Amino acid sequence: RHESTSTKTDMTFGLFLPSSHATILRSKRQSTPALYWLSGLTCDDTNFSTKANAFSSAEREGIALVIPDTSPRGKGVPEDID
Repeated sequence: RHESTSTKTDMTFGLFLPSSHATILRSKRQSTPALYWLSGLTCDDTNFSTKANAFSSAEREGIALVIPDTSPRGKGVPEDID
């Protein structure tokens, strides 16, 4: 979790690092390519990873995934039930 300066709320994000990040790439001082996935307004950080089986695909391709929750949630957010 992190505090968002733009929404003034706590936000969540998912991060996936492929196994190649720790073994091959870091030992050679290479960067791990990353894909930033921004879901729709009502999606949370798990929608893409679950519905698209994204972690398996990212592992196969050797890329990291950064998946922020794109919707502010919690007390004080209009129409949020939390």
